[in-house]
Amino acid sequence: MAAKKEENGKKVVSRGAWTAEEDRKLAHYIEANGAKRWKNIALNAGLNRCGKSCRLRWLNYLRPNIKRGNISDEEEDLILRLHKLLGNR
Repeated sequence: MAAKKEENGKKVVSRGAWTAEEDRKLAHYIEANGAKRWKNIALNAGLNRCGKSCRLRWLNYLRPNIKRGNISDEEEDLILRLHKLLGNR
């Protein structure tokens, strides 16, 4: 992982793919302290990432209750009915 550097007075944060170690640090910190104040999570977990990146990683990939895989016929029917009712909101 790249070292923290300052460029024009701003911290340079890591970009690109997350490592397994970063995932572990983020998951461990959230398990112990909860998922609030993402900027503080990024700093306190020892990650060289911005708060937004940490939030998106947690919500889209690391949360334990994320459902992966194909959707059921009932779920597809619900989606279609809601889209018909609400449109593209």
